[in-house]
Amino acid sequence: MNTQGQKLKITTWLLALMLMVNFSTSGQGLTVHDENSYDSKLSSGKHRTTKLTFGGLKSFNVEYRGDIEVNARDTDITAIAPGGYFEVSKTTFGSKRSIVIEPSAGKLVKEYYEGRSKVDWEPEGREWLEEILPDLVRSTGIAAKSRINRYFKQGGVNAVMNEISRIESSYVQSIYGKLLFQKPGLTDNDLISAISQLSREISSSYYLAQLLEDTSDKFLTKDNTREAYFDAVAKIDSDYYKSQVLKKAFTGTAPSEAVMSKIMYAVSDIDSDYYQSEVLSELLSMRNLSGNALNQIIKATGSIDSDHYQSEILSKAMKKDGLSEAAYNSLMETISEIGSDYYMSQVFSDMLDSRLDEKVLTNMVKLLNRNMGSDYYLSSVLSKMMRDQKIGENTMAALSEAIADMSSSTYAAEIIKNASRASRIEKKTLIALLGAASEIDSDYYLSEALTSLADHVKDSDEDVKKAYRDAARRIGSDTYYGRAVKAID
Repeated sequence: MNTQGQKLKITTWLLALMLMVNFSTSGQGLTVHDENSYDSKLSSGKHRTTKLTFGGLKSFNVEYRGDIEVNARDTDITAIAPGGYFEVSKTTFGSKRSIVIEPSAGKLVKEYYEGRSKVDWEPEGREWLEEILPDLVRSTGIAAKSRINRYFKQGGVNAVMNEISRIESSYVQSIYGKLLFQKPGLTDNDLISAISQLSREISSSYYLAQLLEDTSDKFLTKDNTREAYFDAVAKIDSDYYKSQVLKKAFTGTAPSEAVMSKIMYAVSDIDSDYYQSEVLSELLSMRNLSGNALNQIIKATGSIDSDHYQSEILSKAMKKDGLSEAAYNSLMETISEIGSDYYMSQVFSDMLDSRLDEKVLTNMVKLLNRNMGSDYYLSSVLSKMMRDQKIGENTMAALSEAIADMSSSTYAAEIIKNASRASRIEKKTLIALLGAASEIDSDYYLSEALTSLADHVKDSDEDVKKAYRDAARRIGSDTYYGRAVKAID
């Protein structure tokens, strides 16, 4: 080969080498690639394969089965469960080395290969295992159970957590966390301290969520550990995984006020309207929710941008028993902020399926009049209110103002006609309705509204009849005026 060709070959080789180095990962440059499904329970008999890449220049293929134990320095494998095995191989620039370890007749058989040739275990095989095993145990689930036992015996939860903080892989950290929570005799403080640190250490939403789901039974029986649990849930970045953990954590019975605050903090950090509404809906399915808890849930819907999802949750909330006056006020304020008049009217209409007191009704009318732009939807809600609720003096005054403010004579008249279908209308209410009718601009619809009230007017006193005639005088058309006056004669 000529000199120029040799230079070109060397340059190409160096460029390739630089690219491989640049592909190294952060930290120690060790990346775990999942080639088969991880078995986070570490049960004997499960086969898993993990590929490790270090520095972009060398790679390990590791296969193992069954529980494995290592020595105190993590430099040697001391035991493998019956039927298990351990195999690791590495190829560097075409040169391959491998180790195979299997239990046999109560002891371990350790073999070392270079290429396809078997080489004496001592010293080459032992030295290579000592070199690579400390990284392997911290980068896979290998020997996790024995290592947890060792550290726990040395210094309890703190010693285990110190070791977990040295592990870079979220997957491996979650394995160690699950094994830690299986240890008997853990105190509440142990649980709280461990889950708090694990939720900070584990960066993967998937593995943090998996850890929380698999260990929820350790935390959801007492309020202090429940608070720590939901603090940890709040640290899950993924809306999907956070919502899944939250929904599975609701036990059917309402939480304490302190726990509820932790839950709502976690919910408030969910950006997705869909997932947030799913969690709030699940919360509303719980029994014995306090008025304050309902109030918090209702207020939380204010962060939902979707009118559809927001109205769904609000409709479900109003069907719960024990809504306090504060909850009703929050409910109406939240409903009135819905951008769509259609969804706003749907929720207010659902609200009117229950008997409401006058204060709530009056506030509802005022909010509707202030926030609903569509006369059609406004009239549908107010008409239902007139038909299905007992209207007091204050509510009627608010209704009259709302009717007077409507730009559509058709819908204003429709509300009054719906009110006229009541079997009996009190004098003050009747006068208020006549006053509202007098604000209708259309001669036709004004006469329609007045004549719908005529039977009630005829059965009332002169004050009501005077109010009726005063309203009728606003009709410019002789035909419609005559029809209105004749109705009470």
